Amino acid sequence: MHLNESPWLFELRRKRPVSFLVDDMHTNVAIVGGGIAGVVTAYCILKHTTHTVVLLEAHKIAHGATGHNAGQVASYFETPFEDIVKEFGLKMAYEGQAAVESAWGLLEQIYEEAKLETPLLQFSGYAGCSSYEEVLSHLKDIAYHRQYGDSKESILIAAETDVVQQIPHEYKDCYTLVPQRDILALLETTNTKYIAALVKRKGCLNSALFTEELVGYLLSTYADRFTLAEHTPVDDLILKEHTAVLAVHSQKKFVVADHVILCTNGFEYINIINTTNEIDIDTKFHHLVRGAVGYMAGYLEERDHPPTAISYLPDTVSSNDARDAEPYYYLTRRPFEYETNEQHNLICIGGPEIYLDDTTAYQKDTHSFKVDAEHDMKNFLKSNYRYAPKKDISFTFLWHGLMGYTPNGIRCVGFEPCNPVLLYNLGCNGVGILPSIYGAKRIAQLLAGETLVPSIFDPRTQE
Repeated sequence: MHLNESPWLFELRRKRPVSFLVDDMHTNVAIVGGGIAGVVTAYCILKHTTHTVVLLEAHKIAHGATGHNAGQVASYFETPFEDIVKEFGLKMAYEGQAAVESAWGLLEQIYEEAKLETPLLQFSGYAGCSSYEEVLSHLKDIAYHRQYGDSKESILIAAETDVVQQIPHEYKDCYTLVPQRDILALLETTNTKYIAALVKRKGCLNSALFTEELVGYLLSTYADRFTLAEHTPVDDLILKEHTAVLAVHSQKKFVVADHVILCTNGFEYINIINTTNEIDIDTKFHHLVRGAVGYMAGYLEERDHPPTAISYLPDTVSSNDARDAEPYYYLTRRPFEYETNEQHNLICIGGPEIYLDDTTAYQKDTHSFKVDAEHDMKNFLKSNYRYAPKKDISFTFLWHGLMGYTPNGIRCVGFEPCNPVLLYNLGCNGVGILPSIYGAKRIAQLLAGETLVPSIFDPRTQE
């Protein structure tokens, strides 16, 4: 068993030597954080501008949350769409959802241009609902989307259930009735508590392998404009009127940049000093993202079934406050080569989380895996996954990762209002791959001087 070596890092087996910061530097853009958000942000800036870019990673590329996630690619928000509409209005909410959906196309463009070989599997995924409240929440979301002529989302409801009689007439065109056995088949379960299935485009991706491969492309294609520095933790970020200074005390090095983009989890302790006014960005930033440790596990089975991604939603509708929300479980199945020329399916399961009051206390290499989490995941598989082993499940991988939740569950992308030298592309909110890719594109547009309409992703003013 591999304790906190995720299957994604197991597959990495990188050969590229570690890149260090050799001298003090001046650059147009400094990116802090070498996960998928930071690397795709670098790609978009290098492609769409003439800027020079320095990427600073405190450890190794893709070894943080990017290498310790569940491997699902999905475009939904964990925050109910109805709540986003209440906060921003229907137009901005819909545009925000469409923006994240557009990241599918950007991801495919990256693959084509960089000729990446990391497998990207796409298919219809499913989310199982077991309560009327959860079904009604999704019906409201679908109805909102239909107002914009968007009919991509659909929900299947068991014709036999009493829930059908409770659904308001206004949602009659937002669902399809099918036999419950069809819903259970899609969810790959025999648990009859599931009465509906949300159908949505999903995928599987080893984001660590993708990120490492893309870094290699950037280093070879933009050698004159791109610099990578690993094992380079930024200690102080000093914001001036038109530039910023990033201090790496452990190496006695400094980087001066016209703009700095934070693509971190929001937890690395960086002392942010704003010299332009009295607004304390540092304190506000370190309260911008709350921390949660997500626990995941994986085991191997025969390759008898196609790739899939399924969520099993709780009996109650999610709260705005992730700390109060009832957890849900998610399952991903994808091809996996554990030993050379031995082909298996890897079954990944996740869901248990703990929330951190002190995010600086989390260390991915020493944090112990919760015994209760492993026990809960085994029990969930046995009760819900049709193809779970009949005997005790022996996990090949147990891993955990630090997730960042913004207060409203929406990624923070754009200029810091109190000093636009600083920008953000952060906050995974439980579903991070596609939002971070869209965020990268938006950052590049802003730095290219494009005037963008207000967005649900815009950082809030701290004044």
